[in-house]
Amino acid sequence: MKLHQLRTLIAIAEAGGVRGAARVLKASQAAITKSLRQLEESMQMSLVVRTSSGVTLTESGQALLVHARLIAGR
Repeated sequence: MKLHQLRTLIAIAEAGGVRGAARVLKASQAAITKSLRQLEESMQMSLVVRTSSGVTLTESGQALLVHARLIAGR
């Protein structure tokens, strides 16, 4: 788990999706998706549920978000 991955999770949660997170972080959607995928792989669990209207955090994603905000100082 890396700090930029936690920041990605925070941005996705706050923006409601990958597209919004990419704008906030000034990164490509592909980079955001890759970062999230790597975080999910390192945690060995799904952190978001992807839908056509955006993403919703899973219970695990919500729990990690709390810790991510503390670590990132947000």
